[in-house]
Amino acid sequence: MYTEISIGFDPLVFLKKPADCLNKPANQLNKLAKVASVLAVTFTPPFRIMIAHAADSTLIHLYAWPERFLYIGPSAVTSLHRNHAATWLFAHEGLVRVTLASGETLEEEVVFVPSETEFSTSRASDMIAALYWEPESASFARIAAQMDVTQVRAFKCKHTDRSGLQRMADASTTLAQAEALLGEVFGITALGGSQSAVRDPRIIEALTFLREAPQDYDSIESLAERVHLSSSRFAHLFKEEVGVPVRRYVLWQKMRRSLDLALAGDSLTTAALSAGFADSAHLSRTVRSLLGVAPEFLFRRRERLVVHA
Repeated sequence: MYTEISIGFDPLVFLKKPADCLNKPANQLNKLAKVASVLAVTFTPPFRIMIAHAADSTLIHLYAWPERFLYIGPSAVTSLHRNHAATWLFAHEGLVRVTLASGETLEEEVVFVPSETEFSTSRASDMIAALYWEPESASFARIAAQMDVTQVRAFKCKHTDRSGLQRMADASTTLAQAEALLGEVFGITALGGSQSAVRDPRIIEALTFLREAPQDYDSIESLAERVHLSSSRFAHLFKEEVGVPVRRYVLWQKMRRSLDLALAGDSLTTAALSAGFADSAHLSRTVRSLLGVAPEFLFRRRERLVVHA
């Protein structure tokens, strides 16, 4: 069984008479090559397109808490990116391979990447778990008391249970059950607690506003006025308390809101506009810069998504 791929010409022609396509524009054939890298398409004489449908049908499990979210599903090649959240990457089988902007490569069962660290990933051989944790939260502060969260780390699963990951890849697992399993999988404890570890009440007010209505943010000046600070003092205090500049935090929250809306059934265009992006292209660029993949990686086949409540 073959899958038809939009490459600017009839893919059935490519399947039946590949020679007829040799003089097609290079960019059209490049599209096909890009699809091959994402969907595990292979070429064999006589240049048929064989698609690994098993990978296509693999479920993607998403868990979202106020200050963190967890992806469990097929791994992907990601481009260089950095995001506000601290990130744990865990391979169900084999190793995770992470390359830093400096060129340094780490390859191990678990890799931890601190907030605002630029990195890319290679495709793992099997299912992975990617845990994203906002560092200003009280729960993350408790993690920081257990391990050094300022340095990239690669380590074996001495304190992890791979069967816990398998249980979280079960469609019947609830958000509350996954909360308990996180400690088993990632070897961390004391996850619960209040949402914010930020001390200044003015920054807490700003964070609450941005989490609840990122689409209503219009400028640093207006947000500073909301909390009765000058814009320069507010920008400095925000970076000091949260660890990132205001604008990068706003992008992170807009992205989270747009993905929440898309998961609830909105189109990517509607989700982008509702979250405060100029258009879906702006959303796509933001997701790629923060997560290293396009949003279509998640939403190309919505029937594969399992959102746990």
